[in-house]
Amino acid sequence: MKTQFNNLVGSFFFLLFLTIGCSAEEFEDYEFQKINNSSEAEIAQQRVELGKLNAVKKAYQMTDISFSPLNPIKYNRGEYPPNRTVKGLIYSSVKEIGTYVGNNVSFHTFMTAIHNPRSKIYTDQIDQPPYHGINCKAYYGTVCSDLVSYALGLWPTFNSYDFPRSDLMQRVDFSSIDNLQVADVLWKSGHVAIITAIKHDTDGNVSAIEVSEAIQTRCWRHDVSKSQFPLFMQTSFTDIFRYKELYKNTSYTPCPEFVAVMDEEPISFIYNDDLCVDKGDKSCYTVGETVVVNIMHDYDYLEVYKDNELYCSITDNTNDINLENLPYGDYKACIFLNGSMSDFTCWKVVDIQIKIDRKNGCVYFSSKNAKPESVSFSTIAGSRRNPATKLYNHLFTPEELAAGCAIIPKNKTMSDYPYLKILFSTDYGVIQNKLINWFE
Repeated sequence: MKTQFNNLVGSFFFLLFLTIGCSAEEFEDYEFQKINNSSEAEIAQQRVELGKLNAVKKAYQMTDISFSPLNPIKYNRGEYPPNRTVKGLIYSSVKEIGTYVGNNVSFHTFMTAIHNPRSKIYTDQIDQPPYHGINCKAYYGTVCSDLVSYALGLWPTFNSYDFPRSDLMQRVDFSSIDNLQVADVLWKSGHVAIITAIKHDTDGNVSAIEVSEAIQTRCWRHDVSKSQFPLFMQTSFTDIFRYKELYKNTSYTPCPEFVAVMDEEPISFIYNDDLCVDKGDKSCYTVGETVVVNIMHDYDYLEVYKDNELYCSITDNTNDINLENLPYGDYKACIFLNGSMSDFTCWKVVDIQIKIDRKNGCVYFSSKNAKPESVSFSTIAGSRRNPATKLYNHLFTPEELAAGCAIIPKNKTMSDYPYLKILFSTDYGVIQNKLINWFE
């Protein structure tokens, strides 16, 4: 069988994209009009094809990543035992704490947390106090809507209920399988998936549809034959949607040291077996949050650096060092044993400032080392499940970012979804504030 990405499979541009994995900036640099005297319509189609390709690559990162837990990891339907190879990212609804892998947390952070036997992926079960989580277990993970949002480059990410209500989505007539395209979204109430390949036989006829999705155990991809696809839709989904702005999906970050997809060559990665912070290497903490440095063996002393300057030296030789009340900044730590220095583990402490003016319906936000991204409302557990109402989920405008404040529309606040959440982005990922009740 062969896989077709619309009519441009095998074309020069598809092979070019496949080879280089363009970023948004690199994409612009190629200036397709100069390469091929392309018309505006052809350039637009090339952008869409790149959007499809990036959607496939990002979905494959979610479905193909493999890891072996060092300790048991609970997921929604059971538990992954130690030393078993798991393929596909863990399914866990982490909406309360925002630790979605891909969109908010890097694959690097996730995999180094997996490699740390005392990390939060093993010690924190987020459906238990002090958490309020629902439909979750593991500290890091993803859900169906986040996989699709990551693949399509949707930001802020969509909840599954957002797809049929969004102006960015167009319904697809799937009475004929020929109407389907790569990156189309399969939807039913409470669940979404994405088409990542349309496969053809040697005669060029459609033979199967490849579907990538996050189910209750993990992310995976599977084939549905052409003959079975109508029944598959009848029993598993109700609608198909197409993202109208797929041409904007120009961002893709290869991570071949953890998951090589399509034509990428795997790269070996050497883990730090000496120490790691409890969220994983290159992770984010907020000011006031305790940072735990897990140390794997005996050592003489620990050095902590803040913004590349020595911050403190610790010689108590315990295996878990609690660092409290750290000011905002970039940190790294290493240990010394018999005069030898280990590699560093790195983290960021993020400054988040939020003030609510309930009387005037205004929220003020700022950070000294992160960029405010969006504001939304939810339950304490992070849920936004309300298909009848468009809950507020707003990407800050340049004007709002410059002013450091945004007006919250009165008709967008609901007592059932009272908790305000603002996302802040950094070079180590995305972090959110501790949820604030808008009505208290």
